[in-house]
Amino acid sequence: MREPSEPQLDCLACGACCRTGTDGRILIPPEDLVRWRAAGREDLARAVQPGHFGMVAFATTPDGACVHLGTPDSPNACRIYADRGTTCREFEVGSPQCLEFRRELGID
Repeated sequence: MREPSEPQLDCLACGACCRTGTDGRILIPPEDLVRWRAAGREDLARAVQPGHFGMVAFATTPDGACVHLGTPDSPNACRIYADRGTTCREFEVGSPQCLEFRRELGID
């Protein structure tokens, strides 16, 4: 639980977790690939790259951002938010990993 004096983090003002580099850190569990294919989203199942631990990961742009990052309304919004992967759904704002990604990008 956050202390009342701690600032609230705004994902749409950050996007650091979606800019983790080109090395395949945003992993996609096999169940997500099955879910996307069953929903007719083969485009999502194909927009992958090799990831860690023999898994696949979201494909990234040359600057290390997830290929699904950025909408006309916000450079930090997810274009596939409703269909995002399990890794993204379970990522906790303010978690140690969140804060590490922010530090890596020079945020905070």
